[in-house]
Amino acid sequence: MTGPTPTSKPASLDPTTCHFVVVEDESLLRDLLANSLSQTFAPAALHAFAEGRAALRHCLSHPVQLLLVDLGLPGLDGREVIRQVRARDARVRVIVLTAQADAALPAELIALGVAGFVDKGSPLEHAMRAVERVLAGGMYFFAGVMPQGSRFALHPSAPGRVSAAVLSARERDVARLVASGLTSKEIAQQLALSVRTVDNYRANVMQKVGVRDAVSLARWWLEQGRA
Repeated sequence: MTGPTPTSKPASLDPTTCHFVVVEDESLLRDLLANSLSQTFAPAALHAFAEGRAALRHCLSHPVQLLLVDLGLPGLDGREVIRQVRARDARVRVIVLTAQADAALPAELIALGVAGFVDKGSPLEHAMRAVERVLAGGMYFFAGVMPQGSRFALHPSAPGRVSAAVLSARERDVARLVASGLTSKEIAQQLALSVRTVDNYRANVMQKVGVRDAVSLARWWLEQGRA
């Protein structure tokens, strides 16, 4: 089955070539995450920090591909760490660790460019699953709190922003599933398409709406007030 001609392909990162940074003030959880990430993904480098300022200094002076960060940090709030790290390099993929898993959080985090979040009270496997999915170019949100519906819309579409009406029905299907956090492989299985065809649709959607990654596409989708 054929699809539209690809314009770009969502990047999947090889963890063995990546630099991971973990920022968590609870020492037991920080050590547990660092050990599990090392054993599961064998990243090229992994550094763990207990507070925000030291983590930010490190991220601003070293190339980082994946940042796992708690929101409630001593020294510097996790949100500010995220803002400054992504302002320097928007390619950094961010997963938030939080005990504040309320319904409004996903939209706020997507607005910051976060690719997913994990409830700190959930099993460790959720964090590992989040890392796997985000490295594959997808998104991951704690199953109990997902971004959905117009009540999570970040703001009404601004003048000049592209409307979902420019997309075909199939492109809207793909956009919706990307915004739900699915990878191209998972979308292909759900829509009974090849992964290559999904990648082609996904690339064309991103070109039409003027975004470059899954997080930006999810933010745009939420701005449309769509579930």
